[in-house]
Amino acid sequence: MQEAQVQDYENVRAQFEAFVDHVNNTPLPSTGTIYWQLNKGWPTLLWSLYNNDGDQAGSYFGAQEANRSLHAIYALDNGTITLDNLTGASQSGLSVESKVYNLAGTVLDDQTASNIALTSQQVLNNVLTPKVPAATTPPTPASVYFVEVLLRNGSGVVLDRNVYWLSTQQDITNWSSTLGNPQGTLSQYADLTSLQTLPQSSISVTAATAHQAGPGGDLTTTVTVTNTSSSTVSFFLRADVRRGTASGQELPGDNELQSSIWNGNDITLWPGESQTLTVSYTTADLQGNTPVISVYGWNVPKIDVAAPVP
Repeated sequence: MQEAQVQDYENVRAQFEAFVDHVNNTPLPSTGTIYWQLNKGWPTLLWSLYNNDGDQAGSYFGAQEANRSLHAIYALDNGTITLDNLTGASQSGLSVESKVYNLAGTVLDDQTASNIALTSQQVLNNVLTPKVPAATTPPTPASVYFVEVLLRNGSGVVLDRNVYWLSTQQDITNWSSTLGNPQGTLSQYADLTSLQTLPQSSISVTAATAHQAGPGGDLTTTVTVTNTSSSTVSFFLRADVRRGTASGQELPGDNELQSSIWNGNDITLWPGESQTLTVSYTTADLQGNTPVISVYGWNVPKIDVAAPVP
């Protein structure tokens, strides 16, 4: 299940980011993209942006990240950073930082570009070129590394945070077998198996609920997740809002709030790092119970925190 959600997030983010990143390509710019299967009427682990029960899948959050109005992209085809401004106004005083980490969360490369201005709907390519580990081919073992991209405004506030997990053994497309066929053929697959070696990590979670309307309803819970481990990455953390008790215990059975709409999810944190998410939902969906935030990850056991309505 975790592998499927990670794959869905990565694949869907890549589709939309590739469209934005190549909009200025000459002589063949991207001019449109079609996403197949918004949802299905039965359980699935492929394609659907939300599931048959209304829950948002990893693909949903990959699409959400890729289509943010101000966004920083790591272009997978050439290893450079692209910025886009899909708002209706010009943006100035922006800065972007790219950081490369190994599996242990150690920084291998750190670069920043500052004083960037973007007009409305502008896509700016080749802003930075992160230095990543050299590519490997079998039988040389592959290793996995992370690329983090942070877009900030002139006051240093993070506007967008984007994390990629990549292999030194990369996907290689066999174009002669691919062109003219409905699916791609690869001569080599990216080897991400070392993600399975990530040691268990630990997190802390705080949550507070307010009577504030959002896209999911009349209540909004703000959730801050912190990686409390000293030397381990907390990979692909998923947060959900559930019906529970005032002491923070989940109710048995199907307890997830189907009305919940998250702004960000499926996040990766380095040791000591925090990220804040928000989720909105309806009072009626609580059915008189207390909202409980559950967070778990690839290498993190699930914890529950009560977020009572004031």
